[in-house]
Amino acid sequence: MKKYVLSLALVGASLLGASELKYQEFDGFKSPESIFVDKNSVYVSNVGEKLEPLAKDNDGFISKLDKNGKVLEHKFISNLNAPKGMMEVVNTLYVVDIDVVRGFDLKSKKEVFNLPIKGAIFLNAIEKLNDDTLLVSDTGTGLVLKVDLKAKKYDELLKLDIAKFGGPNGLYLDRKNDKLFIAGYHPDGASGGVVMSYDLNDKKLSVIKNEKEAYDEIVPYENALLVSSWGENLNGVIYRLEDDKALKLDLPSIKGPADIFIEGDTLWIPKMVEGKILKVELKN
Repeated sequence: MKKYVLSLALVGASLLGASELKYQEFDGFKSPESIFVDKNSVYVSNVGEKLEPLAKDNDGFISKLDKNGKVLEHKFISNLNAPKGMMEVVNTLYVVDIDVVRGFDLKSKKEVFNLPIKGAIFLNAIEKLNDDTLLVSDTGTGLVLKVDLKAKKYDELLKLDIAKFGGPNGLYLDRKNDKLFIAGYHPDGASGGVVMSYDLNDKKLSVIKNEKEAYDEIVPYENALLVSSWGENLNGVIYRLEDDKALKLDLPSIKGPADIFIEGDTLWIPKMVEGKILKVELKN
């Protein structure tokens, strides 16, 4: 683990301002894709030794850390293929694993839920609609699915035109306004996607950032949205979207900022290509 102090700048066409922020870097992970934080712990999904997000090689796992970044159990849950997005619901940690939604009891670590998704290609993110229902994105098919945890069934919520919007990758549900925010990522890894919102009531899809990039995850912060992007030539970026502006957070080099997580003023960022995670304090 390394500790640093950095200058956080909001960058648009020019430098808008800066202040010193603290961050910590932790290494020893194997292609970390997603981070999930609950009341007591931090969970990191590891795709495996090689960055092969579609390989069914059984070398994926989930690490468990404390809030200070100390690894409590490197392979808290093992024997996965290429685990990505996670969500906790009533003491069960759900994780998407290529084409299956799986759930593990957080106390016993036993698998208590397993739902294969027929035709799925690249399940990526999980968002909780309620304690009985998850929303799951499939970047490869353009689908966002509603998964009924009790009935162990699923149906289609929406389907994106991948060529136009990219596949749905990151998800954030604004429950107050019944809007689902979506970070688009084209499954070819090059064509890019856009950032969107989907109204759960009138089913309207709106683009809120139309510059095409490899967007990965989207989270709320204050009155804004933070969106991770793989950028160009693995120069990863975290954007702050607010008042029709897209401002860059001035952070250290991030190669592969995948499924970020926000907890209060703390932003957790997986550096997927580097096998590290970053913990950034957005306020001193």
